[in-house]
Amino acid sequence: MWFVYTIIHCFTMALVNYIDEYLTSNNKVTDQESPHKRIGGVIIISTLLSVVTIASLGLYISDLSISNHSLYLALASAVPMVILWTAYFYLFLIYPAHQVVPLFGLSSIWLLVIELLFGAHVTFTALLGIGVLVLGAYILDSDTFRWKVPTKLLLIMLPVSLMWSVSLFLVRLASAETSVLTVFFYQYVGIGVIGLFLVSLIKPYRDGFLYRVKNQGGNFLGFSLLNETISQISFLFVMLAISLAPLGAYVTALGGVQSIFLLIIFFLFPIHERNQISPTQWMAIILITFGVFIIEFWK
Repeated sequence: MWFVYTIIHCFTMALVNYIDEYLTSNNKVTDQESPHKRIGGVIIISTLLSVVTIASLGLYISDLSISNHSLYLALASAVPMVILWTAYFYLFLIYPAHQVVPLFGLSSIWLLVIELLFGAHVTFTALLGIGVLVLGAYILDSDTFRWKVPTKLLLIMLPVSLMWSVSLFLVRLASAETSVLTVFFYQYVGIGVIGLFLVSLIKPYRDGFLYRVKNQGGNFLGFSLLNETISQISFLFVMLAISLAPLGAYVTALGGVQSIFLLIIFFLFPIHERNQISPTQWMAIILITFGVFIIEFWK
């Protein structure tokens, strides 16, 4: 069942990436404004709309009791999640979605390393898969098969993808003692609390949020609410998958499918000229997907 949950997560997350690309390119805050103000709106609304998930799960779950250990892990998982979201939106100011999203496949390597530290084993084929994944990530980043110094995007995505792996692993540990839905509830409580701190303490974020509400009103709020609803459904399914999979890395193994879904959506409904994908990048995304599959399914 974890396989089905993961595919649902990949498709819904591709929709989220597509809408994020639209919200980024349709931003009325000009290029001359602070980049913090430009992405402040989407960061703030992404964290504050956690109230939707909190309210929904609060009504659905009859018993929200949780052990102290699982509670700490669930709340802790919110921190790398918000760091991930923040870096993701900053990257979207510079790079198109089809370049950023596939590089989250690097999280498979990080998650495998974490699980190795906790007693898992790795084989030669897994190492081969890592090599294929890294090659695909490099080609996607550089858009060439020739060697050159990796660009800023690839270097940034190394720690960013680590944040995703850490969050997933913490949720997996927490769900060993408690229902994954309960863990998900408290994770989003943590995200909501962090959102309140961001509104209170970071003025450019607050200004960017208020600017977009004032100048883009229904368009910004409507698409953001739709996007956050889809996003929270997506994260729910990935948490369910993580809790059921034999290894958490099995879930990230299918993460490359998300990039394929995203490419299909861009092909059917293009947004901006920067979303055009070169043949080299197509091949790189396929390599990344194949590399992740090797790591997890033939190790």
